[in-house]
Amino acid sequence: MLQAFISPPMMSSFFQGPYSKRKIVLLVFLASILLGTLTFTTLYTCHRGFRRTIQFWRGMAPLVAKYKYVNFKATKIDRCSPEELEERLNVYREATAPKLVDLILRLGGIYIKIGQVMATIGQGLLPQQYVDALKPLQNGVPPRGYGEISRIIEKSTGKKMDELFIDFEETPIGSASVAQVHKATLRPKNDGDKPSPIVIKVQYPEVAELFDADLSNLEIATRLFAPENMEVAKALRKRHENELDFTKEAANLRECTRDMQQYGVEPSLVRIPRVVDDICTQHVLAMEYLEGVSLSDAIKDEQNRVAKALGRKDGDELKVMLASKMREHFENGGGAGSGGIRMLGDNQMKIMNVLGPSATAMLRTYASVRDGFENAAISVVKFGSRLGRNDNEVGLIADTTAAKKKKKINVNLGRALKTLVHVHGIQMLLSGTYNADPHPGNILLLPDGRLGLLDYGMVGKLSEKDRETVAETIVALGDNDKVATAKLYRENGYKATLQNGKGEVDDAVLHRFASFHFDKIDLSPLTLDNGEKMDIMEVFRSNREKAVPTWVEEGRRLGGLLVGVSAQAARPISLAKEWRPIAKQALRKKE
Repeated sequence: MLQAFISPPMMSSFFQGPYSKRKIVLLVFLASILLGTLTFTTLYTCHRGFRRTIQFWRGMAPLVAKYKYVNFKATKIDRCSPEELEERLNVYREATAPKLVDLILRLGGIYIKIGQVMATIGQGLLPQQYVDALKPLQNGVPPRGYGEISRIIEKSTGKKMDELFIDFEETPIGSASVAQVHKATLRPKNDGDKPSPIVIKVQYPEVAELFDADLSNLEIATRLFAPENMEVAKALRKRHENELDFTKEAANLRECTRDMQQYGVEPSLVRIPRVVDDICTQHVLAMEYLEGVSLSDAIKDEQNRVAKALGRKDGDELKVMLASKMREHFENGGGAGSGGIRMLGDNQMKIMNVLGPSATAMLRTYASVRDGFENAAISVVKFGSRLGRNDNEVGLIADTTAAKKKKKINVNLGRALKTLVHVHGIQMLLSGTYNADPHPGNILLLPDGRLGLLDYGMVGKLSEKDRETVAETIVALGDNDKVATAKLYRENGYKATLQNGKGEVDDAVLHRFASFHFDKIDLSPLTLDNGEKMDIMEVFRSNREKAVPTWVEEGRRLGGLLVGVSAQAARPISLAKEWRPIAKQALRKKE
């Protein structure tokens, strides 16, 4: 019967006249299906950007659909209370968070960068299940094999591995979205020269194509939905293209080292690795080896030790509590903590209540000493320099690198965060050239207390005029001057409207936006200029940015990362307060 249905005579008679309206409609329908299938197949096969878009939504659509279903069923059918709804959403998040990370890892490219940023800035904002699932991206992604890496090095440098290195560790010490890093011993040029330990950063071969496809998709979406922000999309492309040329990263390392030495913070407070000039190509970069512990591992280690000191198995329960208390802190206005996160609701936690930094530091110190005794590796405990903050604390941080024997180093985590924020303020406001990707996986805590600042592939640059505008904004925020802050935003290219009938944003709204960009996470209700109060999340949902100038786009990324990493370490900050002296210095320099 099927053969008779599709037999040539039948098909021939079908396509022959006369053509009724019904037959014409059917023919057009069949032709549309055929053309659509052919077009889709051709695009999916030949166009990397289209294929990645389909792959993204094939993974993302089921997660979105399930969320809509869970929310609809709970609110419209079962009429759940807010508490019951949150319980169901927590079950959904527990199930979908690993799937989201798997999707990010499969896609790679810019999606990993986005995941790293969200893991850093999401503490207290995103559901904790997603923050926890995304955090491993800060330390790296699954690495490539030695065979592939050695071929890339030999092809890029034109030399054999044994010509370049006395020793090359096949297991990488880190792997990220663009490249992975191996430790090696450089073969000396001359007899009698001492071999030097270095790290080799090797770029994955398909990265350039992936980033180009992802950024093309972003530009298409921007052109369709927010054409006024095309310059921002183009700037993002330029930044990522620069990241894919390691000769430019080498130049960034040299420039930032000179700048930080000029301002007296390198090498006294931070160390930026030196470039090995003999091994520097577009896809391979050799640098000085800095031994230390990543900031992300240090934060995790401290939380585990504090949890253990409080009688808990590990830091998971503590992280949930911290996220809740951090959210409370943000809803009460955010900014610098008055002395540690208030951990209430449990008698054991009252030691970290309103008693301030000394009680918090005592618990952290106790946790460190207890952990040290249990591991028979007690170090001399010293209270570190406050560096401007009333935050005496010390920790014994384990080096978790690549299955090596754990080492203990003295670390003042509060001081390290203070230094991180301070140095990036100097870079953005005084130098104008700054590391635009300081997530915790790119920061090392060195044994002598200094910071190692890694990965200068993504570097931002601000013009003198933009630096002046950022400095003036920081001062206005520090003075809580809403009128001055709003004026700076309006006169320097930022445009936004609210899509809830309120039209142009007023001074209070612009001041709150600026606060998020350059100061702190403040989720407290917003009082408009006319006295009306609005939920801040409703303001964000209804906000439509019409134009975002470079100084805002660059500043809010860096500011968000620094505020986020501080919140992740349970040490919330006011960025405007920390940067105000530097901003004043920048404005005096202008005069």
